[in-house]
Amino acid sequence: MNTVVDSEIDKQVPVTAAGKAGATNAGVDASTEVDGQQTTDGADDGSIELELTQMEADADRLHKEGVISTEDANMKRAEVAKTRVLFRDLSSEERGAIMKRRRELGRVLMERRLSGAAVVSAHVRLNHTRLKPLFEQWWPYLNRMSINMQRFGQSTFGTEDKDSVNDFFDKQLLSLETYVDEQLRVAEGFRQQKEAELRAHNDFVFEPSIPMPAMDIEVEAYSRFSMRVLATMLKFDKAMDQFDFMVWNGIRDQSDVDDEVVRFLRKFNPMGVRGYMTHLRLMTTVRGR
Repeated sequence: MNTVVDSEIDKQVPVTAAGKAGATNAGVDASTEVDGQQTTDGADDGSIELELTQMEADADRLHKEGVISTEDANMKRAEVAKTRVLFRDLSSEERGAIMKRRRELGRVLMERRLSGAAVVSAHVRLNHTRLKPLFEQWWPYLNRMSINMQRFGQSTFGTEDKDSVNDFFDKQLLSLETYVDEQLRVAEGFRQQKEAELRAHNDFVFEPSIPMPAMDIEVEAYSRFSMRVLATMLKFDKAMDQFDFMVWNGIRDQSDVDDEVVRFLRKFNPMGVRGYMTHLRLMTTVRGR
């Protein structure tokens, strides 16, 4: 890995036809989408709309509570409206190009060490290909965001707004952890029950494995938060191992499993979208120093 100072990290996509939506004042990249071929790799139109709606609601709440001024609230609403229009104007090809570029930048970001940061190394083995794009386009930014929020969160957002942002991530991650814990528990229990029934009837039981994982790398995590995010992804990957067993042995249909995976991706995406946007917002403070 290379070592760089804060101001050198994560140079953004040039403002081209595919990158124009990333140039809003809010630092929102319209690449939070689906490409034309794999519609469950990233955030889709619905995820973006939900996130933008949440941002509008946050602005209204903070204004009502007196945390931000009327001018600041109007500015936030204008940023949301501009992002919404820019995103809708992009073609599926442009959205796909931006998503691909963000994933490339995410991989580069993981190779760049952050000076003065205390890290914990982690081994990431993801067996399933459908989780690799999710990891590449969100985790590197969530990881870097988590340490920059500690360093520059107050100067970027102010005390009250910073607390609101942190509360969002805490609640979102806790909800996701609870969901994935349940998914793995149910999948393991159902697999064990059905496997016992098959063996009791002397049916042949297939035990599939994945000798070549979709991803097998070492990463450096900057915070407890990013380690928890990583652990959640890895745990759902284990649930997908159970799904493989069920499909191989005719216990569940592949379409049912696909629905489970899509559900997880849609639950993960709001946190990924907000983390990416927060990362970009923090980087304006980092580069200004």
